[in-house]
Amino acid sequence: MARKQAPAYAWPTHLVRPQAGQRLVYLDLNHWISLAKAATGHRTGEIYRPALTAVQEAASSGKYLFPLSLTHYMEMAGIQDPRQRGDIADVMEDLSGFTTLLTNSHIARLEVEAALDRIFSVDSPHIADLNLLGHGIGHTMGMRGGLYIRSATGDVTEEARAAWPDGPESFDAMLADARQHLERSMLRGPADAEVPELTANGWDPTVAKRSAEKRAESERQLAERLDNDPQYWNRLRDVVQGRYISLEIIDTLNKALIDRDKRIEDVVTDKDSIRAFADCMPSADVHTTLVEAAHRNREKSWEPNDVFDIDALSVAVPYCDIVVTERYASHVVNAAHLPQGMQTEVFPRLKDLMEWLDRQ
Repeated sequence: MARKQAPAYAWPTHLVRPQAGQRLVYLDLNHWISLAKAATGHRTGEIYRPALTAVQEAASSGKYLFPLSLTHYMEMAGIQDPRQRGDIADVMEDLSGFTTLLTNSHIARLEVEAALDRIFSVDSPHIADLNLLGHGIGHTMGMRGGLYIRSATGDVTEEARAAWPDGPESFDAMLADARQHLERSMLRGPADAEVPELTANGWDPTVAKRSAEKRAESERQLAERLDNDPQYWNRLRDVVQGRYISLEIIDTLNKALIDRDKRIEDVVTDKDSIRAFADCMPSADVHTTLVEAAHRNREKSWEPNDVFDIDALSVAVPYCDIVVTERYASHVVNAAHLPQGMQTEVFPRLKDLMEWLDRQ
């Protein structure tokens, strides 16, 4: 069921956004691949060289940031050719500097809190602020900190820094270099020669894809039930929203309600209240819109990459300024007028991004 009007979003006040004057540009992996082809002189990359130059200039200006998401790391792990991973990672490192976006599960928690604050007309001061942007893969998963030196007695980083033979500044440089090497390795993945030893020690690059496959299978099962119960097609958005609440945020919602001495019945009393609650959370709105559109395509076959894409866009569309994704997703979110309400530009091509940058 289509909404009669765009929702008034409950933006999370505890999500710390970038400083004024900086714009976030999110690129889907397929566009990173195109830029890597241009950078390496690939036979099909010449057409993307102007785009590569444009984004390099934009990044070097300091006005534009090109953050990576956890989805990028997951998708990179699925690329089997180490050389291809390395080529893409080089461009990603050059343009992003390993600046990363907080993942959707942590942002969804803050959105739930903001939605409840609006419903109950209270603030949630017990919630700690989280930065939308951070450095490296750890930040994408909500982890704080970096590399430390530990002994049996605990963290001895400061002691090691003070006793470093070449002085504290040399220690800082060594640690920064180690952090950079770690981030580079996480993005590139292992060389073929390193795989046997890593596998023997428990490394498994298929974990993320297998998790996404389970979620894709859940959507396939929903598609089958919809085919068997066609009366739900007129309320497909309601179905998708209900599943989002019950599968994606129910634990977070219950905890937030307990903190407020409230119950689920105080929030969702009927179908209209469910719609209002889900629609006011920006990432939930993007998620619902994309999933609903996919199910309305009766020939759609759900794959793990569909799950990756929806997770990534659920953060990128509300919280970045420019999103360059694939053509179908761009059409869906623009047709639903989500970018206008979120003050985001969503494009399907690098050429569109170039033209937008030229107008700035």
